[in-house]
Amino acid sequence: MITHMHREIRRLKDGLLELSAEVEKNISSSGRALDNFDEPLAYKVIDSDDRINELEVNIEEDCLKILALYQPVAHDLRIVVSVLKINNDLERMADLAVNICRYILKIKENGEIQVSSRFRPMFEACLDMVRKSLDSFLNEDVVLASEVCEKDKAVDQFNIEIIKEIQATLKDENNTEPVNSLLFMLSICRTVERIGDFATNIAEDVYYMVSGQIVRHHADEFLTANSGGS
Repeated sequence: MITHMHREIRRLKDGLLELSAEVEKNISSSGRALDNFDEPLAYKVIDSDDRINELEVNIEEDCLKILALYQPVAHDLRIVVSVLKINNDLERMADLAVNICRYILKIKENGEIQVSSRFRPMFEACLDMVRKSLDSFLNEDVVLASEVCEKDKAVDQFNIEIIKEIQATLKDENNTEPVNSLLFMLSICRTVERIGDFATNIAEDVYYMVSGQIVRHHADEFLTANSGGS
């Protein structure tokens, strides 16, 4: 029975990795779509969301089946619980990528604007958080997970700076850029910041999976405990 359970858990992890690959691809595509206000690419991300939703539902059903049939304990139980939570976070991240693309289409409709030079570094930092959070899950690496939480501070700071830039432009009487497009860009920045938050959630779930300790709401203790670790 244990062998069967571990086989099912292995299959569960494989399913989560498939989902994570699709989500990461869509997040990356949403950033590239913004670079050139690429409508076809934005629509491609939006259209692929149904597939991601299907994968998310399948993983949740598999988790519940393992809990019902095998009643896992200790580390095995934490893996299944963590997969359930990460699965939900990934689906939410995919929804946010779709939201970015919808905002891009709105900007295209209202008139293109100059994107802040800070946006690309912010987006790349966020995407790096997503990748590292998933790698930390795959390798059960709490040190890598702590790096994700630390990097969230940089993404938050970029978000603050870009918002200030856009607010200054909105207040500028000589501004010629479409106001609605600038407001949609504000929404895009906040959405990218939320993706970073979900990557942080995944990192915290990895720490729980490995250690059995819940560190959500205690991120500073988590970072201190794992800084410089190996």
